[in-house]
Amino acid sequence: MKNFLSKYLIGQIFKSKKFWYALSSVAVPAIVKFLGVDVETANNLFIALLTLCGAQGLADIAKK
Repeated sequence: MKNFLSKYLIGQIFKSKKFWYALSSVAVPAIVKFLGVDVETANNLFIALLTLCGAQGLADIAKK
């Protein structure tokens, strides 16, 4: 069972664009805050990344 999960489930997660968009939507604002960039820019980046995640979800639905 462990081999199955690591080979298929985790492998699919790391290949997913939605996973990377979601991960970056959390990481990028934290990095931006650490670097001292203004709040408006951080919010714009966060919204853009969430939009990418949603759009990729819609594209995946359309493929099926």
